[in-house]
Amino acid sequence: MIKFWSVDILRIITAYYVLAIVLAMFLYPGGNHIELDQVGYSLHKNFLSELGFHKTMSGDINFLSSFFWNSAMYMLLLQGIAFLFIPSLFKLNKYAYIFAVLGSLFMFPASLFFVGVALTPGDIFFDEHIFTTTTAFNLYTIAIFFYVIAFIFSPLSNYYASGGVVLFIAVAIYSYYLAGFNPIDAINDRDLFLKTYTMDFLIFNVVLQKAIISSMLITIIIFTFGFNKLIESKT
Repeated sequence: MIKFWSVDILRIITAYYVLAIVLAMFLYPGGNHIELDQVGYSLHKNFLSELGFHKTMSGDINFLSSFFWNSAMYMLLLQGIAFLFIPSLFKLNKYAYIFAVLGSLFMFPASLFFVGVALTPGDIFFDEHIFTTTTAFNLYTIAIFFYVIAFIFSPLSNYYASGGVVLFIAVAIYSYYLAGFNPIDAINDRDLFLKTYTMDFLIFNVVLQKAIISSMLITIIIFTFGFNKLIESKT
């Protein structure tokens, strides 16, 4: 049971997330925040959360794409549950266990807020969408920080901790960037949006978001190998 939740579930969720997002991209009708007539989804012009819009920036109904996007985000709730089982793997060291518990106390609500991102599509609930996104990344940053320390105190190689350090720095910088960013609703305040942001700025933010999300997925997979090592050390 512990391996199922600590290793298998996390890998299944990551694989499903990638598959569902790819399908959602293929099914996305089109449009981005600046070019409303864009056909299909652009990796460097569309945010991932646009896959969950009720209507795309081009005004098309986005049912199929949003279905897969939402299902991927809802699956992250299982990730939060999985991290409630993981601290028990670190009981060989008191300090590692304490920091793992602290990490999970932040990872679980982070997963809830990532689900909240899906429940607040940006084209309908703009302010709520920004709040859930920012809060999710902030909580995730703290959770990764505590798990990095847990790995350092654990009997495992610091290889797992080093991977977490890279992610922590990346997500921390991104969270800080989001905190200082003043988003503008591209639907209800379109004139102001177009006066304020350029295509280059849009591309920078889109690519940055995908880089951060990719590093998060890779780090979770790396962590599963560390969790598996801890399980094997107890048998």
